[in-house]
Parts: sequence; C-alpha cells; structure tokens
Amino acid sequence: MKIYFYLASVFICCSITAATIPVGINRKYKNITAGIQAAAIGDTVLVDAGNYKEHNLIISKSIVLKGLGYPVLDGEKRYEIISIRANAVIVDGFRIIHSGISSLEDLSGIKIYDSRDVIIKNNRLEDTFFGIYTQNGFNCTIENNQLTAANIQEQQSGNGIHCWKCDSMRIIGNKITGHRDGIYFEFVKNAIIWRNTSTKNIRYGLHFMFSNDDMYVSNIFSNNGSGV
Repeated sequence: MKIYFYLASVFICCSITAATIPVGINRKYKNITAGIQAAAIGDTVLVDAGNYKEHNLIISKSIVLKGLGYPVLDGEKRYEIISIRANAVIVDGFRIIHSGISSLEDLSGIKIYDSRDVIIKNNRLEDTFFGIYTQNGFNCTIENNQLTAANIQEQQSGNGIHCWKCDSMRIIGNKITGHRDGIYFEFVKNAIIWRNTSTKNIRYGLHFMFSNDDMYVSNIFSNNGSGV
C-alpha cells in the first residue's frame, strides 16, 4: 500500500510540474530545436503548423513532441530528420518529408536509438529513405502513421518500418507504400503487427529475418513483390 501511494504521489507531482513549450513563428520559441532545448523531462513541445528546416532534430530527454495542423519537418534530402536517444519520448502529429539518402548510413524520417517506451503516432512520412527505424528498442509503439515513398530501385530505397534487435514492439494501424520492404524485422521477438496496410512495396509487404515469437494479425499486404 505504501508503495502504491508513493508511486501515485510521484505521478501527480510530475503531472503538476510538466510544462508546455509553444513553438511557432509568433511564439517565444521560433524553432523546434530551441523548444526542445528549453524543455525539461516530462514537458510537451507544442509546434504550430508551418515549415521547419532544422537539419537533424535530436531528442535526448523524455518529452512529448506534438504537432498542431501537421507542421512540416523538411530534411532537404540531406539529413536524418528526427533522432530519438531517450526513453519514453512521444512524437505525434507531424508531416516528415525528404530525408537524406546514404549507402553508408540508414538515414530515416524518425529513428529510435537504444531506447524503450517510445511512441510514434499519427505522423505522415513522405519521401524518406527509411521511414521509422528502431534500433535496440524495447516496448515501443508505432501506430497510425502513413509512410509513402515512390522508389523504383532497391538500392535507392529503405524500408518503411524497420526494427533491428528489438523486443516487445507494437506496430499497429500504419499504412505503408512505395518502400523496399513495407515492414522489416531483424532479430525481433515478442512483437505484434496488427491492422497495418502494406502495399506497392518493391520486395515484401512484411519481411522477417532471424525473428521469433512475433504475431501478425488482420493486416493487408497487396501488390508488393511478395506478401510475407
């Protein structure tokens, strides 16, 4: 009982002290980088609609990055656009376009590095090399995102949702088209792939490599090189 009240107190304290950091042309913080730098753990960086060219946004603390009216993050065909290097980050409601392409790096629209409990939801990714990439992720959720590319050659294309060395992932309700593989798992276990639509990808709608104890349910795979 004492433990319960202690945890409840911590949660209430964090909820009370969390702040909202507004970002936009008419706000105190004009760019997202400045808003992220100003945010403390647990804060929400709330971004107005508009076009933002900020090279690579690096999130290294547990915050919420929330877009209003789908603000555009433009990688200018040069950069990885969002790099997440902290636990319990949420990215919600952005249009993410034109990542860089590289034969040496897996540049992505959004990439999760060695983190857990991250949520990526309600984003639109267009013309990215890799769409949403998770490296050494645990208990992360990728939900209700739209990922669209128009690639013709494998060599110039990455995967839509790519998970490498991950555990307990939830890939739910995403729509993926035009990538190399729609969804790609390598060394992934205890994950669920549910209610996704993966179409018109160059190779596979869903591609498993060295993965086990995963479940895929109620997905649509159509007009890919192969289904699963």
